[in-house]
Amino acid sequence: MFPRISHWFIVVLFILISLPLVLLGGYLLYLGGSIYYVFAGIAVFSCAVLMIKGKPLAMQVYAGLLVVTLIWAAYESSFYWLAFLPRVAMWLVLGIWFITPWYQQTIHPRYKTEAHPRPSKRLLVIPSLLTVLVFVFTTLQGYERHSTGSVRANTNQSDKNAVTDWQQYGNSDGGTRFAQIEQINTENVGQLKEVWRYRTGVEQDFKMTPLQVGNHLYICGALNVMMAINSDTGEEIWRYDPQATPPGNNQYARTCRGLSYHEAPNDYTGQCPARILVGTVDARLLAVDALTGKPCSDFGDNGSVDLSKGMGLYELGEYYVTSPPLIADDVAVVGGLVADVQDLGLPSGVVRAFDAITGEFAWAWDVGNPGNNQEPSEGEIYTPGTPNVWTIMSYDPELDLIFAPTGNASPDYWGGVRRDFDDEWSSSLVALDGASGEPRWKFQTVHRDVWDYDLASQPVLVDVEKDGELVPSVVIPTKMGELFLLDRRDGTPVHPVEQREVPQSDLYGERLSPTQPFSSLPNFHPFRHEKDMWGLTPIDQLVCRVEYKMMNYEGMYTPPSADGPLLIGGTLLAPGNFGGFNWGSVSVDADNGLLVAAPQMLVHRLNMVTPEQVAAAGPIAQLLLGPNHPAVRMDPDAPIPEPREADPNNPYDHVRIKYYGWPEPFMSKLGTRVPCFEPPWARIAVIDLNTNELLWSRPLGSMKHAGPFGIRSGLPIDVGVSVRAGTLTTRGGLTFVSSTMDATARAYDVRTGEVKWQQSLPGHSQSTPMSYQSSSTGKQHIIVTVPNPSWIYPRDPVTNTYEDSRSVRDGKGGYVIAYALE
Repeated sequence: MFPRISHWFIVVLFILISLPLVLLGGYLLYLGGSIYYVFAGIAVFSCAVLMIKGKPLAMQVYAGLLVVTLIWAAYESSFYWLAFLPRVAMWLVLGIWFITPWYQQTIHPRYKTEAHPRPSKRLLVIPSLLTVLVFVFTTLQGYERHSTGSVRANTNQSDKNAVTDWQQYGNSDGGTRFAQIEQINTENVGQLKEVWRYRTGVEQDFKMTPLQVGNHLYICGALNVMMAINSDTGEEIWRYDPQATPPGNNQYARTCRGLSYHEAPNDYTGQCPARILVGTVDARLLAVDALTGKPCSDFGDNGSVDLSKGMGLYELGEYYVTSPPLIADDVAVVGGLVADVQDLGLPSGVVRAFDAITGEFAWAWDVGNPGNNQEPSEGEIYTPGTPNVWTIMSYDPELDLIFAPTGNASPDYWGGVRRDFDDEWSSSLVALDGASGEPRWKFQTVHRDVWDYDLASQPVLVDVEKDGELVPSVVIPTKMGELFLLDRRDGTPVHPVEQREVPQSDLYGERLSPTQPFSSLPNFHPFRHEKDMWGLTPIDQLVCRVEYKMMNYEGMYTPPSADGPLLIGGTLLAPGNFGGFNWGSVSVDADNGLLVAAPQMLVHRLNMVTPEQVAAAGPIAQLLLGPNHPAVRMDPDAPIPEPREADPNNPYDHVRIKYYGWPEPFMSKLGTRVPCFEPPWARIAVIDLNTNELLWSRPLGSMKHAGPFGIRSGLPIDVGVSVRAGTLTTRGGLTFVSSTMDATARAYDVRTGEVKWQQSLPGHSQSTPMSYQSSSTGKQHIIVTVPNPSWIYPRDPVTNTYEDSRSVRDGKGGYVIAYALE
């Protein structure tokens, strides 16, 4: 009985598998895609028919399918095992049926005669073994490694004046994230152990990299709650809660990415000779005493500067500060997060400087008022809706230059009503004069950005050796996975940048740049081909391939498109607008000019919709888009502004625009919750900036906490997972990263890429590690922070949040964990 039931189960299964392969495979072929799936579907259906008739030819047909699949998989995967395995695994598992005794019992008696000998099991065993051997061969291949890079002869590795604390967000004015400490090195890092941990008592968002000065470690949690703890013991010294009002419910609305530290001149006799400054999520600039945590009452109004001054009327959540102020000599420079939405008339993206001691206004940079660096006159406001600087800035004290990375102009995805000065300054690195705020030079990374490729990363200042000369340079990491290296004195490229022609848009009112800049440095934005589409089985691979072929895609700058029915097709954004590089930026071995990169390789789908389409589609569109999507909220009968340069004094007051974008991660539609494109989904790599050479590259992060259907697989397989922050590099030849979604902190050998140490974390970190050497004990520490509850990416499809409900919410808040040598 069992052989017969099993037989019919396999027959029905084969028929069910063959139907989508033939039907969807035929559609894929019609779209110009691979013929393999039609072939596989016909072969599987033929096997089912032959099994119904009891013909042993079924095994031969299936063996032929295995051979063809092996050849096809090896060709398409280029022997990359994570691409090879899903193409063959299902067929190997199903093929087991043909070598069981139960299959032999289903062969019709008429085919068991000498005239019709049963086929040998070798028909399946040989191609199966060959497939396994190919798989084993591909898994044994190492990571990409070319060289160990430059070693500068003039490097003083025993510098007695080495900086051993961590006073700025990126450790230096230039954001190098380079610790000039070598106590922990490639030889002994394996002995690193946890020495203390501190719980913040603040739940939810915890993205910040701590500061360390003296014996104080300074941290801030969600809603800008600030704490100082003993950097040797982890014991709390003081705490200050500014009672910040959250501006909204999105993931950024509670963020405090970091604090800033400022010391007054030696002759200063007032309050707070050493102070901590923070920009808050309710648009204030605060200063507290670094030793006591009490507000500096002589700063602004009793320790607070109102950043909403001059911004006009705006809704809560449209303007706030999430990044640390930049300390540039004697001023604190702040930008602001302007809501990343598809509306007009948003608050200004103005950058302002305030005296770090008194809080008095120093200067402003408002792109809509060139040459005017003062506060607005009575009754006037800063230019609404201009590109903003929401992320971290850098400073060169010798050149007195502030490096401000700007966001893209509003609205996202359609620029038909943008003003000329919006597009002139968006998605650019702007070098501002530290004394006046006046721009000295700029470099635009994306012309007329409609892809939400705003500059999210802190610029990194590093000296590069070229043609025997040490060139003061700045690195710009971008969301596109592109790295631009410029001479920071005048913004000219150190390594060539080429303007290449890119596709153009056919949307009403859109006018894109005919060219875009491409850097000659190694990049992390591979062109996505049909063969790169991925899935657990040939069926979900096929679904992803069909979706890929239905989307518009001509490379990185494919313009957003409104072709096709609502939410069908769209445009492939590769990389997606989450990065590439995001606010975690990169680190450098500043001694030798080596850059450590940890980019994501994510892909998004972008659909352009109109209020008319949404209204016509009714409740289904509203359910898919959500009630707060602007295309749902906007009246389809409201007027649309003509495509033109707008009056800078007219904030539009949230009139409707023509097209609205709906971006989403490009994930499998079969509910498996895996990306539609093959891994790795993140990398860690080192580039020698002196020679413009990629030294090594490997996937970053394992699938230990990931798997199909949201199940944690526990497998330590490096697939490269979503990474939320950046890297720390030390003079000990190591680079540390802790913000991968597999809840693991790792140390890599900068020269070779070898993993030298790893440690499980209590959750998924969202921050960049930091390091300091204790002035009391002489011990070097590595610090990692972890939020509680932890977070996952992409968003949960049911709750539409990043919160991981599997995390333990114990009320004790986030973790600060210190590691040191035993």
